[in-house]
Amino acid sequence: MYSKDENRKLRKEFWSAFSEYTKFYSMKIGEPIQWVFYRTGVKGVELKFDLENKVVRVILEVNVKNIDKRFDIYVELDKYKSIINSDFNDKLLWFEDYQLPEDKFVSRIFVELYGLNFHNRDKWPEIFLFMAENMFKLQTNFMDIQPLLKEKFDV
Repeated sequence: MYSKDENRKLRKEFWSAFSEYTKFYSMKIGEPIQWVFYRTGVKGVELKFDLENKVVRVILEVNVKNIDKRFDIYVELDKYKSIINSDFNDKLLWFEDYQLPEDKFVSRIFVELYGLNFHNRDKWPEIFLFMAENMFKLQTNFMDIQPLLKEKFDV
């Protein structure tokens, strides 16, 4: 078990190593990668990673306080499900109401990988590959529909 300080240090090392891996992955696919994360251009829509003890997730999240607007954005995303799901072979999970540990509800679309603990440095290459491949696909697919969402919801 790790102390809070050890866990914080390990997370910092993990993200630093992932940043270096992203440079490698960029060369592998032949194009530079700039992760979008919170800068999706659509207020309340975020791309993110989630690391827990034995699961890694790549996420498209609708995190809007107004439940009606969150629902409207989710319904709009669902209209473009075939584009968002492209290259995922039906592995993306769709949740209109996803409860976060702090009892907050969001809408989430994500892919997850079980059995890999980021505390085990030997598993980092496998985690990095999963994260980079899936975020690249999810971000690319989202950016294909982003102008339509931006036009509809950021008026």
